[in-house]
Amino acid sequence: MKTEQMIRIVNDSFPDIDIKEIQTKSNGWDNNILILNKEMVFRFPKSHEIATKVLAEADLIEQLRQKQPLLQIPQYEFLYVNETFMGVKYDYMHGESLSEPERNFTMDSNNAALLGDFLTKLHSIDLSTLKEKNIITVHTREYWQDLFKSVKTSIFPHLNSIQINEVLVCFEYFFNPSMFSANYETMIHGDLTTANIIFQQERGLISGIIDFTDTQLGDPAFDFAGVYWSFGPEFTKEVLSHYELGDRESIFNRVQLFYGLQPIFHELLHEMKENRDVNWDTALERFSYLLSLRD
Repeated sequence: MKTEQMIRIVNDSFPDIDIKEIQTKSNGWDNNILILNKEMVFRFPKSHEIATKVLAEADLIEQLRQKQPLLQIPQYEFLYVNETFMGVKYDYMHGESLSEPERNFTMDSNNAALLGDFLTKLHSIDLSTLKEKNIITVHTREYWQDLFKSVKTSIFPHLNSIQINEVLVCFEYFFNPSMFSANYETMIHGDLTTANIIFQQERGLISGIIDFTDTQLGDPAFDFAGVYWSFGPEFTKEVLSHYELGDRESIFNRVQLFYGLQPIFHELLHEMKENRDVNWDTALERFSYLLSLRD
C-alpha cells in the first residue's frame, strides 16, 4: 500500500488529526506501517490472510494487558473503509526497534528480567478466556517438514558439503521424537525477534513488544528463538532465569538444538523470493557459530 493511500484512509477515519510528520516502514513481511507525529502508529496488513488474524490478535493483547506485563504492548483501534477492515491504530511507543544497527543494547539482568516477565505472562494466558477462537497451531510437524523441503530444494544448491551437513544435523535433532514430540497448547508471540522489540537507548532498557500477527498455539520454546539467534546462549539462559513456567532446561535444549538456529532458513528463503542478492560465502556464518556452541 502506497503512502498516499494510507494517509487518505487516516484522513477519512480521523479528520481531526493534524499531520506534521510522516514516517513509513514497508519492508516488513506482513504490514505497511505509517507513523504520524511520533504519536500514533497505523498498521495496514499486506494481505487478507494477515488481516483476518488481527481480531484474534487484539483479543489476545487485551487478555495479556490484564496481567500487567512490565513491557508496553499496543492497544488497537480498528480502521474500516466502507465496512471493510483496513488496519489498526495504536499509540506510538517511544524508542527504536532493537534491530536498528545503531542501538547500544546491554545484555544485562534488567533487560533479561523484562523479557522473562513478558514471556511468563504471555505463556500463562488461559485459552478459555479468549473470545476469538480462530487462533491455531501454525508450527505443526507438517510446517517444519515443508520448511525442510524448501531448504533442500532452494538453499542446498548454494551450499558446500560442510554447510549441508550442518543443516542436516540441525533438522535431524528436530525430527527426533524424543526431543520434539509433545503437543504444546501455549499461547506464543510467534515472531519475537529484535525487529519487534522496542528499545530506549537513553535508558538502556527494552520498553515494549509489538506485532502480534503471528500469535498462535505452540511450543513456548519458540519464543526464545529470536533472543538466542541475536544474543546467544548466555543471555537466553539469563532470560530463562526470570521465566516462571515449565521446565526451563528442556526449553533451553529445544532452543539451542533447533529453534534458535532456524531463523536463518526463513531469512534466506525470503531473500530469494524477493530476488535479492545473497552472499552465500557468509550466509551461514552465524548459524555455524551457534551450532558449534551446542552442549
